[in-house]
Amino acid sequence: MYRLIALACAFAFFSIGPAASQSMVTQAVAYDDFRNKFCAASRDFAHIFIVPIAVFDDYKSVTCSDGESTLRVSEPADDPGHKVYNIDPPHGAKKGLDCDSKADIGMTFIAINCIPADFESAGHKKS
Repeated sequence: MYRLIALACAFAFFSIGPAASQSMVTQAVAYDDFRNKFCAASRDFAHIFIVPIAVFDDYKSVTCSDGESTLRVSEPADDPGHKVYNIDPPHGAKKGLDCDSKADIGMTFIAINCIPADFESAGHKKS
């Protein structure tokens, strides 16, 4: 039975495909480090960036060769004690990363989840 489970897990792992194998988790320690890693990240695959909150507190955008991505922070009225962090892809760019995260107020780092903007669901996209 254990062999069957191991075989099923191996099949699932190898059938995930190249897109999943390109997903990555990257940690940045400051804005310049984040900018370099964010700009170098493929716009074709999902990424998770571990980023200091100060990046969002001190900067409003990150500029890469594909354009300027906006950094936004909001505090939802219906969810006190939390902040929502977003990175919006460059306006008009053919490719970009659309990133979202939520964290308790007082955190010093966040993990922000990024997907290719063209993977974004139609109902969630900005008009």
